[in-house]
Amino acid sequence: MTGTAEASRDRSAVFAGRIDILYALGRHYLSLPFAALCIPATMFAGHPPGWLPLMPLLIQIAVVISAEQLTTAYKNRDRRDDPRFWAWRYTFVSAIAGASWGVGVMFWFMPESFPAQAYLVLAFLGMTATEFIARSAYRPAYMVHALFSLGPLALKLLLVGGLYQSLTAILVVLFGGVLFTYCKGMGRLLDESIFLKLENVGLVKRLCREKTELEEARDALQQSSRVKTNFIANISHELRTPLNALLGMTQLLDRAELDKPHRDHVKVMLEAGKGLQMLLDDVIALSRDGTDEIVGEDSDPVLAARAVGRLLQPRAWEKRLRLTVTVQGNLPHVAIDGRRLRQALLKLVDNALKFTERGGVEIRAEAERDAVRFSVIDTGMGVPKEAAAMLFKPFTLGDATYARRQQGMGIGLAVVKRIIDGAGGEIGFESAPGEGTTVWFSVPLSGAKEAPPPGGERLPADSAVPPSKQNFLVFTREPKNDEQIASVLESFGNHVQIAASLSDAVAKSVRTPFNAVIVSARDADNWAAVPGAAAPLLALVGRGERAPATASEVLRWPAAPQDLFQVLHTLHERTNRQEEPEVDTEPEELAPIDAVAFASLEKSVGLSALLSILQSYIENAELLCNALTEACASEKWDDASRLAQDIAGAAGGLGLIAVTTAARGFTQKSRSGGSESELRDAAQSVVCEQQRARKALGSLYPDLAA
Repeated sequence: MTGTAEASRDRSAVFAGRIDILYALGRHYLSLPFAALCIPATMFAGHPPGWLPLMPLLIQIAVVISAEQLTTAYKNRDRRDDPRFWAWRYTFVSAIAGASWGVGVMFWFMPESFPAQAYLVLAFLGMTATEFIARSAYRPAYMVHALFSLGPLALKLLLVGGLYQSLTAILVVLFGGVLFTYCKGMGRLLDESIFLKLENVGLVKRLCREKTELEEARDALQQSSRVKTNFIANISHELRTPLNALLGMTQLLDRAELDKPHRDHVKVMLEAGKGLQMLLDDVIALSRDGTDEIVGEDSDPVLAARAVGRLLQPRAWEKRLRLTVTVQGNLPHVAIDGRRLRQALLKLVDNALKFTERGGVEIRAEAERDAVRFSVIDTGMGVPKEAAAMLFKPFTLGDATYARRQQGMGIGLAVVKRIIDGAGGEIGFESAPGEGTTVWFSVPLSGAKEAPPPGGERLPADSAVPPSKQNFLVFTREPKNDEQIASVLESFGNHVQIAASLSDAVAKSVRTPFNAVIVSARDADNWAAVPGAAAPLLALVGRGERAPATASEVLRWPAAPQDLFQVLHTLHERTNRQEEPEVDTEPEELAPIDAVAFASLEKSVGLSALLSILQSYIENAELLCNALTEACASEKWDDASRLAQDIAGAAGGLGLIAVTTAARGFTQKSRSGGSESELRDAAQSVVCEQQRARKALGSLYPDLAA
């Protein structure tokens, strides 16, 4: 029963689509020129002059007006109306229109002149072919029109008699019959196209519904994650406070003069408390979702390795093990917070000391191509083959007997893996049972990553508002860096000039005042020595370069766009100018992006949610722009106007100024009756501004360009 009901609904929807096409394609006035040509032909053939030949034309004009009123009524109808009612009304009007041509036969037919009769037949056949285009969507409408228009003409020809008249009558009937048979084929094609359209509409609705459900599930999951994080924070505070007190009292007892049995008991308590504290720290670190704040993204690997060696040296002495630190000199900085790097090394070295009974543990750091590789090498029992696959998974133990004896829960290595993965590095191990283990990880060099990892937190939005409508001079001697900086800053309506040489930069600074001058570190001192150089100086410091003392601010390069905005904002606040410098150029285009709107949006919804919103907007905007282009090509200006309104609404909510302005301009031209050329130019402007906005978004958020 369900399948039958669905099939019935599909047939009703397809039929309703046919009636929509019937009314949409109806151009009743196209038959009037054929009628107008019949009148002079009748007069030239010998019909006495008078107003009678005009009578059929007047009737047809009245029918055309009535048909247009019917079409308007259909557009304003209640969508719940039965489409068969409107099909019957159109059929009735078609019959009246055909009958008006039948009346024309009585006034325009000349029995004594076959040339006039042939001319009349040509006019009637042309009119019938024209009407076929619209009425083929509903065969009864075409049938009644052809019957009442061609029928009287064929009958007149047969009554006159004669060979040519009889053959012409047969031709008229055959012509109408052939077109009638074509209606069936045309209807089948229309049904297929309507069915596909309905399927697409249903698919889009289903996708939208599924998207909404997924977004709700995502929001619920995020809410659950926030609740979990708050719970972990609260429980860690509640547990750490009494645990610290217990450890403090135990340490005091350990220093007191106690008998040996009592001192042994205190040592057991102290070791158990330290193990519990370490377990609590590991659980908290593993439960974090990676959104906790990071102090910095730059650290010295040599200092981190040596600090860990000093911290755990007493532990190695207690077990009578050698703990050595082997590092290369002048290792470059790595792109990870120093606290996180030390935490990872502490976990690995502590784990190695725990599972090593004799020999020693070595901490090694060495440079690779674009990273620094850290290795923790021990001479312990090694990792069994069956435990290798579970080594970095939480709450799994490599060797149940020995690990249990060492009081471990198997989450230390999982914590290290999460830290290294968050820094964009790699982790692995090499081991053989009885021959020791080497656990290694590599961390990218500072500046090797051009953008933070997807979903990672950038600088706070309120401190990284992009500059807008300012002048900047860029001189880095690196075309790639120049283009990247210009693309990011120009997206917010700033004016950026790129200098090819120091002399060119000096010449540009004489002609135009700048809010800031962005140079490479090696050119900062030269620029500062230029007479009259008053603009704030931002120096881009690459890997291995020193920070110039003459620069107003320095920025380690490559850097994320938010880092650049932060430094420029600091420079602007420091100078505190009374007047902003005027741009001595031609009036610029509107900025593709509203800086303030994007900063507040990123602050309110978060970076991950904003990236998802922008990705969805880009996909929908591309579809809308393609549809707008197709509508303009088909001269469907009403549809194009609605599409432009949709584009303006989507872009306006995100602060895409230029796209919104262009789309609203198209809508205004459409409402004010602009010419077709003006509307096409306005549509092309919308498409171009959307391309500019997409490029600007890709420059600001590199994750979108992937």
